[in-house]
Amino acid sequence: MTSDSLRRALTAPADPPLRPLPEQVVALLETLHAPPRLAAHLRAVHEVAAQLTDAVAVRFPQLPFDREAVLFGAATHDVGKVRHPEELSGPGSAHEPAGYESVFLDLDDILDRIAADADLRLAFQATHPVRG
Repeated sequence: MTSDSLRRALTAPADPPLRPLPEQVVALLETLHAPPRLAAHLRAVHEVAAQLTDAVAVRFPQLPFDREAVLFGAATHDVGKVRHPEELSGPGSAHEPAGYESVFLDLDDILDRIAADADLRLAFQATHPVRG
């Protein structure tokens, strides 16, 4: 169950406006019972990343980059602070390996499950002609 404080940090209007975090990040933060300040921080960083990627795409249209990956990274970059909430109001780097342990190991499991069907997806693709 998500606390009211966390829900507000994830959804409350802000000045200047902050767009919502990706749904999968919201679900992760809710599952981890993230501190509200962490959710607010991630939302603010995600907004800056969104503005930056928008500007780069306009100013440098020839520059390829994965906007969604940048936004996902911005939205999750400090998730290790769930285990080290003291670093939300002071210095520290203990959250860095903790973030790897709490997210990337789970992500690795998810990617392994997805990759297990890769050959089937490629086989499906191969059954269709290259040209109409």
